[in-house]
Amino acid sequence: MINEYEVQDAEEQIVIPQIPQYESEFINAKMFLQMASTNTGDNLYDHLSETLNKILAERPQNIIDFFEEYSRKVKERRFKPLTDHLEDIYCSPGSLQVAQKTMPLLKPLPPTEPSTVDPADLQLADMSRNNMIELLHYLEQCGLGIPRTEMFFVMLSMRQLIYAEPISSIRFWGKIFGTLKDYFIVECELKDEEYIKRNEIYAQEAEIDKPQVINADETVILEENRIRKALDEIAKQQQLGGEGGKYPRPLPPLPKIIYEEPPEPPSELSGIGLNKMVYYVCNGVGEPWIQLPDVTPKQIRTARHIYKSFTGNLEEPICTYPEFPGKEKDYLRAQIARISAGTQISPLGYYTFGIGGEGEGGEEDEEPEEVAGDMKTSYRVNPKYEPPPLKDLLDMSLSFWVHHAQYILPQGRTTWWNPNPMPEVGDEELGEELGEEEEEVEDKVKMQRVEPETGPPLLIPIAEDASLEAVPAWSVRCSSNIIDDFALAVVRSNLWPGAFCFSTQGKLFYNIYFGYGLKYMESNFSPLPLPPVEQEYPIGPEIMEVLDPTGAEEEKWRIDHLPVPKIDLPVVEEGEPEELEEEEEEEDED
Repeated sequence: MINEYEVQDAEEQIVIPQIPQYESEFINAKMFLQMASTNTGDNLYDHLSETLNKILAERPQNIIDFFEEYSRKVKERRFKPLTDHLEDIYCSPGSLQVAQKTMPLLKPLPPTEPSTVDPADLQLADMSRNNMIELLHYLEQCGLGIPRTEMFFVMLSMRQLIYAEPISSIRFWGKIFGTLKDYFIVECELKDEEYIKRNEIYAQEAEIDKPQVINADETVILEENRIRKALDEIAKQQQLGGEGGKYPRPLPPLPKIIYEEPPEPPSELSGIGLNKMVYYVCNGVGEPWIQLPDVTPKQIRTARHIYKSFTGNLEEPICTYPEFPGKEKDYLRAQIARISAGTQISPLGYYTFGIGGEGEGGEEDEEPEEVAGDMKTSYRVNPKYEPPPLKDLLDMSLSFWVHHAQYILPQGRTTWWNPNPMPEVGDEELGEELGEEEEEVEDKVKMQRVEPETGPPLLIPIAEDASLEAVPAWSVRCSSNIIDDFALAVVRSNLWPGAFCFSTQGKLFYNIYFGYGLKYMESNFSPLPLPPVEQEYPIGPEIMEVLDPTGAEEEKWRIDHLPVPKIDLPVVEEGEPEELEEEEEEEDED
């Protein structure tokens, strides 16, 4: 009999052969060869690869005899000191081009010539509030921002911009992403003298481009000339074709345009309303800053009805319906105005309408500006401002954040423009002066009483903004739930994705935008339908379509229109009335 212990010893002696794992062994060997040296940082794998590539490229004879020489040459070439410039170091064209553009920014500004003018009178823009490195620090806490190198070079280029342009204040507005290139945008406020000069130029251009008004008498003359030409053509055809020749029928009158376009509201003056700020854009680091033109009401109204991404080329045409009046630079300016008007917010109490604070540009103002309807259009920094605690800024009711940018009316302006101005007189006086009928007087009075467009006033809480069905217009969060003493309150716009505002315990706040410049839409975009087709000619029997008459109807019409037969009446001879009476009596007797 076999003992149990002998069976166990026999099982222990059986050795199961292991299957070799070539893939894992190859990976382990490759990782061993790629271990970097602690002295030079190089590894054997890369060295052998370069050596073998050099041998295969040259294919020398008896390579085994001087393999070490090839290895030494590869090492010498790799560890060549940078001080040896006998052979040029390769640099990619893109990196070289960027370096050539950024080198002028790294140079210090030339020292100003000594003068007796007070430096405060030079009125250079204050760059102390544009520390982009500090701004990047706060943006990183909010989970936002752009690369540090770009922020640094943006700050350097802004410093050069204030010396090249008449700017009184400057601020980094944000970045808009395009399909080909991106836009870096800075928001500036020019000096008062520059605004006056620009408005004078705009007034001269408006006088030159003023359309010529055609009077009613001129239109009548043009119509008579057209008819005269048509009659002359008919006479020529008659002379060529003879008496029986065919000639065209007289042409119908030209159709008259009954529709009259409503008057176009004028653009707001430079330095007022939507054109209060001037915006400069560039496509990247080292690129020159380009000033965007002022926005017009028609561009604002058209931008509300289109949905188009940016390409990065300012001269790119905008092919949309409705047709946009301008190129991509005008469309970009219109979108910037819309985004700024809807997303520029500040903590409650930071700005005020009172007297004695600092204005928007940092200067002291005396009285707030007002327009019709007691609507205040300017604000000032509150000197007695007390920052609210972080708990209030993070309140979901959003009652501690207010709008400080003017609302854009449906007309495309921040202030309403009356399209039908009429003298303010009574009904009876208006009828006596114009001498018109009562109905016409009533119509003109109604036109005079057009209700102006109004919007929400300044410094109104953002909690009153319209929500998007179940999505609120704004959302607020805290940058850190662990370190409350240094946390930031971050407010994000859901209506304009990419618009943010952060506040450091209420002491400092900043509005910035990183997005595609497009508004949020609940559903897919649908363009406006085409307008109805206008009538070319007035409706009449000449152009109306009717059913063809039957044979019986045609025969009846022919009989009804037959010529009336002539009846032969007796001819009465001329003579004296007495002789005629005697002849009639004789005929009666016979």
